[in-house]
Amino acid sequence: MSAMFGVRELAGFELRGAARTRWLSVGGAIFAAAALAVTLAGLRSLSALGLAGAGAATDGLVHLSLLLPPLIGLLLGAGSLARDRERGMLAMLASQPVRRGVLPLAAFAGSVGAVWIVLAAGLGVALVVLSTVATAADLYAFGVVLGVGLLATASAVAIGVAISAIASTHHQATAAAASVWLLLALGMDLLLAGVAPGLRLGPAGLLAAVVLNPLEAARIWALLVLEGGTALGPFGAYLTDRFGVRGTHGVLAAVMTAWTVGPLLVARRVTARRDV
Repeated sequence: MSAMFGVRELAGFELRGAARTRWLSVGGAIFAAAALAVTLAGLRSLSALGLAGAGAATDGLVHLSLLLPPLIGLLLGAGSLARDRERGMLAMLASQPVRRGVLPLAAFAGSVGAVWIVLAAGLGVALVVLSTVATAADLYAFGVVLGVGLLATASAVAIGVAISAIASTHHQATAAAASVWLLLALGMDLLLAGVAPGLRLGPAGLLAAVVLNPLEAARIWALLVLEGGTALGPFGAYLTDRFGVRGTHGVLAAVMTAWTVGPLLVARRVTARRDV
């Protein structure tokens, strides 16, 4: 069995396993309902102002796509290797003629495929509603939301797989993944808001706040593309001032890539060395 063949087969196995988990089914239903609610609320607010288009709905979808799908991705990734290890499936898979380093890659591919389906389905519901009023510019913005959401969920799944490789049990992995999501989605912003008035973060602190949070990097990237540099917040404003718009695109691309590749390398190394 070749390595690539092993990845395809094992990724299909992980995708089928992810499709049966409650995180995907319940989380997918919640995301689709929330996407529909955000879209309708955005369209209603524009209608009340006598405006047309889908701008407000798109802005809401940006933030929603960087909250729920990454959470689902973290939980699915965290449950992949740990779940298979507890069930004895990982030992069985490792006994096949395929390198152990392939196992985390397959877990990532299967889990990220499942979350991408949820993301596309949820945003598809929103697109059906938006299609009645959307302009060409709105459709472009919708594509940006989808693209950034795909990148953010890929990073989240990769982090989850790394957690799954390190954790001793499925429950430990799930708890750690939920804690990481709370830190990245809410905790880091609250922490910075609390310490910023009393501390001068400086350029290094502002850059670190983006580099250490893939969800913040994805948010800034989406706003940079959609709004051309406005409403980026202090971190995004620092990046554009320091690196320029083109350089900021490069920095954000590097951050998102590092948060996907780095955890997968950790997962491969841990899986290759520990008992399954």
